[in-house]
Amino acid sequence: MAPYAHLAVYKVCFGLDWPESDILTGLDAAVADGADVISISIGEENMPFFQDRIAIASFAAIQKGIFVSCATGNSGPFNGTATNIVAWVLTIGASTTDRKIKATKKLGNNMEFDGESLFQPKGSPSSTLLPLVNAVKFNEYSSVVVSAGYDRSLRAWDCRSHSTEPIRLMTVLIDSQIIDTFLDSVMSICLTKTEIIAGSVDGTVRIFDIRIDGTVSLYQMMFERSRKRGITVFSDYAWSSGDQVDVWVQDR
Repeated sequence: MAPYAHLAVYKVCFGLDWPESDILTGLDAAVADGADVISISIGEENMPFFQDRIAIASFAAIQKGIFVSCATGNSGPFNGTATNIVAWVLTIGASTTDRKIKATKKLGNNMEFDGESLFQPKGSPSSTLLPLVNAVKFNEYSSVVVSAGYDRSLRAWDCRSHSTEPIRLMTVLIDSQIIDTFLDSVMSICLTKTEIIAGSVDGTVRIFDIRIDGTVSLYQMMFERSRKRGITVFSDYAWSSGDQVDVWVQDR
């Protein structure tokens, strides 16, 4: 469109800090350098024009005969979500898009569902079937990532190990029975500093100890005969919701 145009870039934002003085200085520098068009990719909540630093800075440029365009923000599409709506600038934003980052999930029965994912592997898609995941949680205290799936599994990874292999879930004897897998889909998980709490459609709530490096040990299980769709931990109490709401006290 303009093959002989020169591009000048002015940095006025530093992280989340973008003082009014920096924005005004950047606009003044562009005007002094002889810019013909100024594009401002900054947007914030609407406010009165006399308080709007972008409106003030762009007005000074317009008075010099410089064309100014501004971003309309990333909110919406709802009423009142457009930003930079002053009359003397051209506000630009996309109301629709003709592309998406598509990811296709193929199930074991060959049914396919389209979704979106930033993970775009190169080459031919793998023929390996991966389990569907109901929930994913990250424990910032122990660097453990936990996923729950429809395949009756609960998997945990230690981010500090830089390994893609899951942590081994240790089993213990509960009521003379060895518990190693859930009987139905794991629908919800909740993490504390020392524990993984998982609820399953089979009606069980299982609590795992994650304080031992390299292992996740099951030390407590409750059976309420109620599908567990959500679990929340608050202080010393844990709540599970499903066909009924259960509350119990954490004694550890």
